[in-house]
Amino acid sequence: MVDETEQRVRIPWFPMYREVRHLLQVWSGRPKKQITGLQTTLGGLRGTPQKPVNWTDPDTWILERLSNDDQDLAWAIWTKSGKTVNPRYTHGSWHLSQKYELLEDDTDGNLRLTRAGQNFIKHERGETEAFLDEQEGLAKLLTLVANNGPTRVSGILEEWTEHLKRYSSPFSSPSTFRNTLHWRLKNLLDRGLVDRKSAMYSVTDLGLAYFRQVGTEEALGGDEKQELWSLAKKQETSVRESLRDLLTNMDAFAFEHLVKRLLEEMGYQNVEVTPPSGDGGVDVVADIELGITSVREVVQAKRHRRTIQRKELDALRGSLHRFNAVRGTIIATSQFAKGTKEAAFESGAAPITLIDGDKLIDLLIEHDIGVRKQTFKVLTIDHEAFTAALVEEA
Repeated sequence: MVDETEQRVRIPWFPMYREVRHLLQVWSGRPKKQITGLQTTLGGLRGTPQKPVNWTDPDTWILERLSNDDQDLAWAIWTKSGKTVNPRYTHGSWHLSQKYELLEDDTDGNLRLTRAGQNFIKHERGETEAFLDEQEGLAKLLTLVANNGPTRVSGILEEWTEHLKRYSSPFSSPSTFRNTLHWRLKNLLDRGLVDRKSAMYSVTDLGLAYFRQVGTEEALGGDEKQELWSLAKKQETSVRESLRDLLTNMDAFAFEHLVKRLLEEMGYQNVEVTPPSGDGGVDVVADIELGITSVREVVQAKRHRRTIQRKELDALRGSLHRFNAVRGTIIATSQFAKGTKEAAFESGAAPITLIDGDKLIDLLIEHDIGVRKQTFKVLTIDHEAFTAALVEEA
């Protein structure tokens, strides 16, 4: 049972703060019933299998499906945001603004910004934002990423679940644990406080600086933990550069076998390195399950410093038939030319996936190939244990 005085993490579909800032300014000065009325109207626009509603095109559906105040408000949300905030997806922002009283009813019956709402709009990473981060678990999540990063979602899900069980009544099932984590990670990514490479999350320098500014003593864990976070961040950068050098300078045959191992870790089957001659530019062949179908894929491993040009992609595409393959991949230690990227998914041609040096390093780290993750333990004082002992003695 969660203590009501400690109730936290209450907002589903947690929004982006930049969207909330925009919406607060649009909603301010309008009657509350106009905002709730639009949400009710949009909730009833479900369409039919024959004529579904395309929510990705507000320019069309606002004018076709809405009228009067609904149309006016939706159009203001859409156009005043530079057509970046879709009026269909504002429930999370509205819930947040009401739960934390960023808006209030004025004497004329319209909504107006509260002091907290004004602070939120004017000051990024300010007082209101820090309060919301603490209450809604984003500060906790930032701590988890700092402690475990680079990490997959699975690496922090258990600790996040424990946090919800302790502080949150609304979310109590595995699906809601994951959903709340997903939406809050998106918020932190959008604000530049965490970074994502492939499926791996890590805290950014901005995230560490912000956390030092607003984090509680319990969350910060003392100077020792903060120093370890900074060291871990520097070590991550150093490891990535070392991996880049190793990949560029390793033996070509060894590089092909490294690619083979990576593909196996990614779920490919029947992975084979081709003989060193007569391969037509194909270095590795493998099967991958796509739905209920297994398809053949050819891979070219490019251990180069130079930019990969389109002619090399065309050559690989031309070799697909020799291996009964339907698609290909180029894995390189360098970058791809603009023309190569444009031709990768050319209409009517077999798709060629491009994995450059940065993406390759991301994948190696994600699948723990060539890297080892070490965990540091930092001792801190548990004051609650001493308090409990005094209570029992009394």
